[in-house]
Amino acid sequence: MFGASNIAKAIRLSCVVVLALAALGPVRADDYPAGNITAIVALGAGGSMDVITRLYGQKLSEQFGKPFVVENRGAAAGNLAAEAVARAQPDGRTLLVASSGVYAINGTYFKSLPFDPVKDFAPIALYVKIPFVLVTSAQSPINSLPELVKLAKEQPGKITFGSTGVGLAPHLAGELLKMKLGIDLTHVPYKGSMTQALSDVMARHVDLIFADPSIAIPLIKDGKLKAFGASSLARLPQMPGLPTIGEAINALDFEAVSWHVIAGPAKTPKPVIDRLYAALTEAFKDPAVGQRIQAMGLTPVDPPMGPDATKAYVRSETEKWSGLLKRLDLVGTQQ
Repeated sequence: MFGASNIAKAIRLSCVVVLALAALGPVRADDYPAGNITAIVALGAGGSMDVITRLYGQKLSEQFGKPFVVENRGAAAGNLAAEAVARAQPDGRTLLVASSGVYAINGTYFKSLPFDPVKDFAPIALYVKIPFVLVTSAQSPINSLPELVKLAKEQPGKITFGSTGVGLAPHLAGELLKMKLGIDLTHVPYKGSMTQALSDVMARHVDLIFADPSIAIPLIKDGKLKAFGASSLARLPQMPGLPTIGEAINALDFEAVSWHVIAGPAKTPKPVIDRLYAALTEAFKDPAVGQRIQAMGLTPVDPPMGPDATKAYVRSETEKWSGLLKRLDLVGTQQ
């Protein structure tokens, strides 16, 4: 038989266990958030990803009545930011904002990562796509994609294309174009500098580049660059007369874009994910949000893709880019 003191101890222990389990239990959507929300952005301050996150973050802060804090961790190709969120409590209060590189490329390109891009995150929404514009110098003798194909097949490897670095979206866009057209172009990486790469294209040191539209469109309108097409599925709202690459090469499934996705750690309760998605969708109803995104040369996804659609899209993008990286023999080549 238990004595009174033992019974009291057992009751106290049971209470401790119940409280501990309650603390570990799922976060209820109607209690969310219990404090600040921190979005860890996988790029430095001042860039488009940072600006857009702060834009809708202010609106989420107003909706939730809690501060929405933006923290920039742009080192290591975004992997430091991703690791921090992968290891965070799955309570919806620590979120990752990152691009296609983190979610769909780095898992194949890097030799090892301290997180799993597929298993360690619960996508909330995809809300921005970043198309590229294939351009050449205004003085280039190449005036169309059929001319590019003709010249490239006559002189394999002589025509060059620049990018912001090996394994980054503009590089992979160029490689995808090569594969679709069956041509050989020589890649010239610029270690992150789109401005320098475009300067060299205008000076005809490099022939082509899939350029950031926010930089390229003004140069196209000033007559310093010629554009062959946009790398998106749909035409750019900023240049509706410019065909897509898919239209130009009769391959309407051609898409080579970067994108922004916000996600929580894996095991974040679905009601919390759904509440965050609803809040983000509400934020994007403000016309000022879409207008600001378009002014930066980017394409808002309005309404944003939901959690399931985002997960499916990221999976398809991962398969596409990992397959291309394998063809290029770049699997695990980045330390």
